[in-house]
Amino acid sequence: MNITTTGAGLSRRGFLGGLGALGLGLGLAACSSGGSASSTSTDLTVALWGDANRAKLYQSAIDLYVQKHEGTTLSLEYLDLTAYLERLATSAAAGSLPDFIWMRDTHIGRYAASGALLDLTPELGNGIDTAGLGDAGVATGKVGDGVFALPSHYVANCTLYDQTVLQSKGVDYSQVKTWDDYADAATELTDKTAGFYGSYDPTLAATQNHFEAWIRQYGDDVEVYSADGTAPGFEPVVFEEWLSYWDKLRKAGVLPAADIQIESQSSGWTNDLLVTSRAALRLASANHLTIVQGLRQTPVGMGVMPQKAGGTTDTWRFFVPILVSIAGNTDGADTAVSLMDFFINDTAAAELTRLNQGAPSSSTVRDALVPKLKPQEAQFVQLISDEMAFPRRPFPIRPAGSEAFNTAIARTGEEVAYGRQSVSAAVAWFMGEAQRALRA
Repeated sequence: MNITTTGAGLSRRGFLGGLGALGLGLGLAACSSGGSASSTSTDLTVALWGDANRAKLYQSAIDLYVQKHEGTTLSLEYLDLTAYLERLATSAAAGSLPDFIWMRDTHIGRYAASGALLDLTPELGNGIDTAGLGDAGVATGKVGDGVFALPSHYVANCTLYDQTVLQSKGVDYSQVKTWDDYADAATELTDKTAGFYGSYDPTLAATQNHFEAWIRQYGDDVEVYSADGTAPGFEPVVFEEWLSYWDKLRKAGVLPAADIQIESQSSGWTNDLLVTSRAALRLASANHLTIVQGLRQTPVGMGVMPQKAGGTTDTWRFFVPILVSIAGNTDGADTAVSLMDFFINDTAAAELTRLNQGAPSSSTVRDALVPKLKPQEAQFVQLISDEMAFPRRPFPIRPAGSEAFNTAIARTGEEVAYGRQSVSAAVAWFMGEAQRALRA
């Protein structure tokens, strides 16, 4: 679906064409792009993933931009995430990407390496104000010697918890600093007779962000991927300790049995263990706070993610970015750069789009937005600002095989949770599978 702004109206553009040629990959994109595009057009296509509600929010911001830039025509096109990523692949292969693109961190590496995206380096600090992003923010879109995306929003790792249960048990989550503290709190909160679990099991989660943070807590030189992206950047013991930590809690009845959690996840948030008051603690993304609270009558609290006791680094924190990029062969580079600066730095735009994709990436915009948010929205944004005060090293660009890599992590967790393999055997399988995925 798409929306065109010159004011209002509907149109059909190339990005929303057929889904054919998905197998073409990205090889053709480099032939027609790479950052040497014309810059004069003010008629651009803007693409993002999401539902109709998100589209309406972003349409309102686009309307504001057009009001400020007379003569500009922006066509907003959106699809659900899976279809969106398929359509990007098709469009990139044909050299016909939308001019302005919201991009996933799982895909930026491959599109940048193929030459499909505009190198933003000449615009940093010029057409695009990056002061509110800082060096770590700019690094999220750095591939090789160029910068091919910038973050418009962030989400962060956190712990959500049943505030009423913790208060009744005398557990103060603000005192949970380490993974040992977390295990102690979860054990204290468990009520086996009532079928109430101290914690959700993150080894069975759909995303692996918390395990990735665990990896980075092992030291400044320990990373999710090797420097060349062709192998895991951590030793097997790191994964073994992660799985053993949760397996011990599972066997103690602090975590749900695998089939219980898998069943709860199958029907989405409405049947989530924290939402349905069957678990006290849940590792989550900070933007999930308002989702969970909206489905519960009793209050939900939010705290920081635990860290390794006696860890050798304080730079492990990372924030999953929602990125924006520009097609390498756009004929409207000047307008696209201006639009990128608008979505990153314009407080009025942030007030319109709210927190639909996460907290604004710019510290200046976050600070301006917090007083205008609902209490829990403000808590989410403030947590990200507080966590960003710590020193942090850039998260590596995810290689092309990162999704298969994550699938292998999830499968390894399931093998252990269901008791089909020992921790050591499952991790040995993973290390081989991970290399195959990353070298494919």
